[in-house]
Amino acid sequence: MNTVINQCVKFVSKGKAELLTEELQYDKLEGTKILGKTLVSLISSGSEAGGYMADFKPDQYPMETGYAAILEVLEVGDQVTTVTVGDKVFASAPHSLYNIVDVSDTVRMLDGMEPEEAVLCRFPAISMTSLLKTQIRPIEPVLVTGLGVVGLMCAQMLQHCGYPVYAVDPGENRRQIALECGLRHVYENVQDLPVIGRIGLAVECSGAEQATLSSLDVLRKGGELSLVGVPWYRGTDTFAHELLQKIFYGFVTITSGWEWSIPKHPIDFIPSSNYGNFAVCMQWIKDGDLKVNGIYELADPRNCDSAYQSILSKTTSKTCIIYDWRELEL
Repeated sequence: MNTVINQCVKFVSKGKAELLTEELQYDKLEGTKILGKTLVSLISSGSEAGGYMADFKPDQYPMETGYAAILEVLEVGDQVTTVTVGDKVFASAPHSLYNIVDVSDTVRMLDGMEPEEAVLCRFPAISMTSLLKTQIRPIEPVLVTGLGVVGLMCAQMLQHCGYPVYAVDPGENRRQIALECGLRHVYENVQDLPVIGRIGLAVECSGAEQATLSSLDVLRKGGELSLVGVPWYRGTDTFAHELLQKIFYGFVTITSGWEWSIPKHPIDFIPSSNYGNFAVCMQWIKDGDLKVNGIYELADPRNCDSAYQSILSKTTSKTCIIYDWRELEL
């Protein structure tokens, strides 16, 4: 039995995160498993804020968190042929100094990239599920509401694919970052759009009920609404009747934007997959088609609680936070 002294960011109670020291025990790696040391890991401000504030699974503390990391491969199983020791890979792994994952659930980091750039492939891939499902073609204008990191990357991805993109967020700093990333049409309110009644697809990335209602007001007849942002908690007193009436008389199709509604890996008749999307998005980031410079800040995992507090208080100067594990050694 092998033992590694690990460090893991976990939610230990409602509104409290700590970096815990634990033993990671494993037999000799066999099959397709790999052991990697985490270089950077990416905070999901939506999903992780929900866990941090007990919006789901309130009785399951301490709670493991995190789902995007760049690992440096330290050890490989006897059936691993696609990576070797020293390679760097993206993995849907938690915020831990060391992680064991299956090699099939990794994407090799492209040469010439920094880990903090490559790990961001996770976020545009979230909304690629909506792109794969929609019937709206790039000749029609589309709307993205919410310019957190998911919405920002969604808007860039749709613009790169040829859509005229109109992006909305009430936060001035977020709008400025979106403009610096090359988005052409950025607004404070949905009501300010010059294409009201002509939007073919609205991608709601904030998780706010009012943003959903406002999006329905600007869709064309027969338009589509994709719900990417998770409504973790109730934020308005609006009745369902108002929502249903807009859907019914607008002939609107609503779809869930949950990324895991498509397969992890390609299967017969469904070639698109989440790990395929991660690879595509990483290439787009490397090529400069998706801008990431200036959208993130690096944080020390030892200060993890401060990171989550800044996300909740909306005091972060950048769009997202990435943990930098490179200085941590035990």
